[in-house]
Amino acid sequence: MNAINLFNKWVESGKDEGMEKNHSFSVDYMLNLIPSDLLKSKFSFLDIGCGNGWLVKKVSGFKTCIRSVGIDGAENMIEKARLNDTKSSYLKLNINNIESYNEKFDIILSMEVFYYLKSPKKIMKYVFSNLLKRKGCFIMGVDFYYENKPSLSWPTDLKIEMCNYSIEEWKNLFIDTGFSNVTTYQVGANDDWSGTLVLYGEKN
Repeated sequence: MNAINLFNKWVESGKDEGMEKNHSFSVDYMLNLIPSDLLKSKFSFLDIGCGNGWLVKKVSGFKTCIRSVGIDGAENMIEKARLNDTKSSYLKLNINNIESYNEKFDIILSMEVFYYLKSPKKIMKYVFSNLLKRKGCFIMGVDFYYENKPSLSWPTDLKIEMCNYSIEEWKNLFIDTGFSNVTTYQVGANDDWSGTLVLYGEKN
């Protein structure tokens, strides 16, 4: 099974409803990393792998947000997002083929997506070069990474190929792509769970 099929099935079973609940703590942390000067001025926002659109809808409610867009490869997710949110824009797009999209944004966020991609490095470079405006920021969150040992069974459990990178490998990927002020955080760690790995970078 590939990730797109998996997430289409999540909508059919209603499992997608847990995405906001399960990720809201980490995503709120990610939103709080956005520089205040970006949020104070009119800004555009892109969610890569938007799922059912809960985050896109949330950000569209910020008073200075002039455009909020979500892209996702799962048709069922996009259909549900459009039903729940007529203010924002949603595009069905396989993120592995993101080169067909070229709109530029001030703020780009992606939660629980990049380890599913065939080539995270290739997609990240495209995001940096073609989708992110100068002085903009990109914030990524992943729960599946080498140091988070409970997550390492997921490829077997879900029968899906995933990119198993360490914190240092993800950080170096940001740096090699060209991001500046790259920082990493582990959010919501408890017991043996190492938390969501959050990475932040800016485009000068």
